[in-house]
Amino acid sequence: MAINNRPLKAYVRFDGSGRIVAGSLILRKNKPKVGKWKEIQAYECCFLTTTTTTTVAPTTTTTTTSPA
Repeated sequence: MAINNRPLKAYVRFDGSGRIVAGSLILRKNKPKVGKWKEIQAYECCFLTTTTTTTVAPTTTTTTTSPA
């Protein structure tokens, strides 16, 4: 199945105080008409993202003291 060929969308329901209702995740083609619903990302495994990592070489500082 291609990444763009996902027929279902994921929706979660919110309660009166704006919190997600536990166990309310559903997969449907269209958003339900009754209640406060929000579409969320359903297929996390297949979204392509670019990650850049930068490594810095460690530096060494040596200090020498001479007797005075």
